[in-house]
Amino acid sequence: MELRRIHATVRKVSRPALPEREIVEIANRERERLGRELHDGLCQSLAGIAALSAALSRSLAANADSAGSATAAEIAGLVNQTIGEARDLAHGLCTIGRDGAGLADALETLAGDVRHLFRVSCTLECDRFGARLGCETESHLYRIAQEAVRNAIAHGRADRIDISLTRGVGKGALNIRDNGIGLPEGVRRSGGSGLCTMDYRARAIRGSFKAVRHPPRGTLVTCVFPVQPT
Repeated sequence: MELRRIHATVRKVSRPALPEREIVEIANRERERLGRELHDGLCQSLAGIAALSAALSRSLAANADSAGSATAAEIAGLVNQTIGEARDLAHGLCTIGRDGAGLADALETLAGDVRHLFRVSCTLECDRFGARLGCETESHLYRIAQEAVRNAIAHGRADRIDISLTRGVGKGALNIRDNGIGLPEGVRRSGGSGLCTMDYRARAIRGSFKAVRHPPRGTLVTCVFPVQPT
């Protein structure tokens, strides 16, 4: 039911008649809603299962069923691990800036999630920008990084991803480089796999966007954006 609802929303927002900004705003609202449901719904249900498994383990131990107790305890441990992973996913779906987290913290969390959930090497190099870049700018940059990483894993089949956020004179640059097979030619030409949305996000912060093949293999996604002097 949930997947059908999401697919219906995607079909609605994919019509050319809708402005790009409205498409992005609807997508952001869907991410927020799904993040809340993961955290408040699924995680709470899993927590109940973990509690029952732990109680069953204690009951079996009290009745001298050591094998059954160990199995129930293992189930409780696995469920608690799944809760942690679901909460990590929910955090990634929520808007940047929550609980005071800035772009650097969000990118570090993203890199950690990639390593933990997908077993893909992911590094982060981040310059100090002094003041925060602004909520809208940081949110757009984070979503660009998130989409580029998703493409590298899902389409590029990369096993290494390097994220960098650097500052120059009057500008900053977000780069996501991977060692995968690259985006299919048809996808790059059509602007699929979120390329159009990433391009819009870059333009929304008065920046530029490009996704190119990175020899000898892989893809390089770059967003260059203006930065106010500190």
